[in-house]
Amino acid sequence: MKRFVLPLVTLTLVFTSQSASAAPKPVVAKEMVAINLATPVSVDTKMLVVGSSIVLLNDASVRAIGADGVEKWRLELTQGAASIATAIAADSAGNIWIAGSSANARVATASTAPTTTPINPDNVIVDPKVPVRADLTIATIWKISSAGALLSTFTLENAAALLINSIALNAKGFTLGGISANDSGSSGVLISGDVDGKFEKPMYLGKSDTSIEAVVRGTDSSVYAIGSSTELLAGKKLAGLRDGVIAKYSSTGKLSALVRSSAAKAKREWTSATSALFLAGSVQSGQKFESAVTKFATNLSPTWTYRFASTGATYVAIGASGSAYAAFTSKSAVKGVSNWKPNKPSALLLSFDSKGTISDARTAAGVPIALGYSKDLGVVLMTSSQTAVSIFRLT
Repeated sequence: MKRFVLPLVTLTLVFTSQSASAAPKPVVAKEMVAINLATPVSVDTKMLVVGSSIVLLNDASVRAIGADGVEKWRLELTQGAASIATAIAADSAGNIWIAGSSANARVATASTAPTTTPINPDNVIVDPKVPVRADLTIATIWKISSAGALLSTFTLENAAALLINSIALNAKGFTLGGISANDSGSSGVLISGDVDGKFEKPMYLGKSDTSIEAVVRGTDSSVYAIGSSTELLAGKKLAGLRDGVIAKYSSTGKLSALVRSSAAKAKREWTSATSALFLAGSVQSGQKFESAVTKFATNLSPTWTYRFASTGATYVAIGASGSAYAAFTSKSAVKGVSNWKPNKPSALLLSFDSKGTISDARTAAGVPIALGYSKDLGVVLMTSSQTAVSIFRLT
């Protein structure tokens, strides 16, 4: 594990200077206890933690469970049209916003692509997803109350097939982020709108091989698009095999800044982000895999960062008083965690204070597949093993 301290004027995503600050007191990793789930959860489930509920999304079905694992409500989103729901977020009132893609009519023949995510116990890094069904051209949002009632459905026709990876909300509206197919490959796509469901014109990033995996809406209505690319963007060339990219758009939709990783011969991807611009992603150089977590300022300057030897996917969440959390599959000792030296890749949940110091460590069975936080429930971690999906709480 490496930790780096970065000056605010630095825009590079490569971190090479060792921290000179005094090392904090190491923490002891403690084991988490799983919630007793009344109904099994599938491995391709998305998770959102809001209030006292854990909301679980699978394709076009959504349900909520409580801390006791008992189901509170369930809702089928599909209303006579083929749809997939792939992103989920909550607004300040506790309403749940789900985003995905829909078709005007059902396809006559089945797709040869898998419709569910296969079990991947080692969380091996895979290439970015691309839309696999040409008929899924309609961006769709379902707004649901905290009690599970469908309040509204908003749609926008896109010029090509869509895969929505993320939805971000604030008091002024929403932004969707994902991938849009085109004749050259795929580009990143951003679709914004107001709280009443009035869409703006989609914006595209890249032309042939760019993916937006996460979006963040700033308080000034700026939008941050977070993902990866292999192509020229805003005059900045590819530095590695694939670069992690962060693009900032003004409230008027103008691209105001773009930073990309600069590690030669490396594959970098940003895949998860919080509203406080705490990002997670992967770094692959040869056979070496690492999880990277970085806190950014609003001008895209990194303030603190860590890298951990891992087997791939990393998930982040933001807590109270500037705290942050990261979950990944660790495969080696972590500096600052005194008793952690796994014999095999194992799930590790780290807590960070507002300055980026590791303040707590927890272990869990399986490999992480989702992470969330609410004031009522604390940190909630979902993991997958060869036999089951489990949910754990850190209160």
